[in-house]
Amino acid sequence: MTDNINRLLVVDDQEDILDFAAQVAESMDYAVALAASADEFYARLGEFGPTLIVLDLQMPGTDGIELLRYLGRRGVRVPLLISSGMDSRVLTSAERFGRSVGLDISGVLQKPLMLAEFEAVLARHRRVERVLEPLEFARAVDRGQLVLHYQPKLGRTRAGWQTCGVEALLRWDHPDLGMIYPDRFIPLAESSGLIAAATDWVLQEGVRQVGAWCAQGIDLGLAINMSPKLVTDLDFPDRLSDLLAAHGVRNSSLTLEITESAALEDPTRTMDILTRLRVKDFGLSLDDFGTGYSSLTQLYRMPFNELKIDKSLGMDLGKSREAETMVRSLVGLAHGLGLKVCAEGVETPTALDFLAEAGCDFAQGYHVGRPMPASAIADHFASVPKRLASGG
Repeated sequence: MTDNINRLLVVDDQEDILDFAAQVAESMDYAVALAASADEFYARLGEFGPTLIVLDLQMPGTDGIELLRYLGRRGVRVPLLISSGMDSRVLTSAERFGRSVGLDISGVLQKPLMLAEFEAVLARHRRVERVLEPLEFARAVDRGQLVLHYQPKLGRTRAGWQTCGVEALLRWDHPDLGMIYPDRFIPLAESSGLIAAATDWVLQEGVRQVGAWCAQGIDLGLAINMSPKLVTDLDFPDRLSDLLAAHGVRNSSLTLEITESAALEDPTRTMDILTRLRVKDFGLSLDDFGTGYSSLTQLYRMPFNELKIDKSLGMDLGKSREAETMVRSLVGLAHGLGLKVCAEGVETPTALDFLAEAGCDFAQGYHVGRPMPASAIADHFASVPKRLASGG
C-alpha cells in the first residue's frame, strides 16, 4: 500500500473513464488505483487501501450492487461515490441500498464525468496530512479503536491445498481519520514505547479469537508479527504459554513471525528467548526472507521452524523466471535445514500451482484470501475449496 494519505480507487470498465479519473486525481496529488473488473477491484481494495472509491454500477460479469454488498459485508467505511449514466431512480435506489448495508455513500457522479464536478469531489474528500501523536495511540489501545483483520493461509496436503490458519494484521480504526494501516502507526508505537502494549493487545485478541473459533469447530493456526524490540523479555515465553492455556489453545497453534533484525540486535538474549519458545512448542517464522540483507546464517543459528518468503518474490511467480528460480532454491534450502516454507504475495492460480510443484508448504496472498474481519472467516473458509478449484 502506498504511503500517500489520499488514495483513490476507480472501478469502471470504460478505459477512457479510468484514464480521465487517473489524470485528474494525480494532478491533485492522489495516489490512484484502477480496476476494470470485479477481480481487479477485490485485489486493489486489499492491497491499495483506498481512502475514496468511485464505483460504476454497470460492470462486466457483475454489477455495482454486488460490489456494494461485498463492501458492506466487510464493514468498509471508506467514502464511496456511485458513478453511472443510468436514470435517477436507479441511482437513488443504489444509494439507499448502499447506506442500508452500512456504507458511507457520499453521492453520485453522473456520466459523462465533468472536470469541474470531479475536481470538486476530490477536493472535498482530500485529507490533509496530520502527525499522529503518541497519546492518540495510547488512547486507541484503551478505547477499543484497534481491530484485527485476518488473512487466510493455505497448507499443502496430499489432497491439495487446505486452509490451515490465518495471520493477524493490526489496524487502527481512528474516529477522525478512518482506518489507519501499520506503516503509519507502528513506528510511532515503537518510538514512544507503546509497541509492547499494542503487541500484548494483538496476542490477547488473536488468541481469544482462535479459542472462539475452536469452540465453533474451526481449527486454525494463528500467525502474529512480533516487533524486534520485544525479543528481549526473558519472561515472555512463560506469559505467552499462560495466555494460550487460559483460552484452551494449544501452543503449537501459534506462530510468531520475526524479522531478521530481531535476531541480530542481541543474539545471545534472542537465542535464549526463541529457544524457550520452541521448547514450549510455539512456531517461529523468519519473516520477509529474500529481501534486503537476508543472512543464511540465521537459518541454522536461530531455532526457526519456518521460512517466510517475501511477497515481492511471490508476486512475480508466473511472470519472472528469476523469481521462480529463487523461490525453488529457497524451498530446497529450507527443507534441507528442516524448515517449512510459506510464500506470501500469491495473487494468481498460476503462482499457487507453481508453489505446489516446487514443494512449498504454505501459501498466502490475495488469491488465497484478503485480510478480513473475524466475522467473515467462517464464510470464506466454506467457499475456499470451490473457489480455488475453479481458478478463482
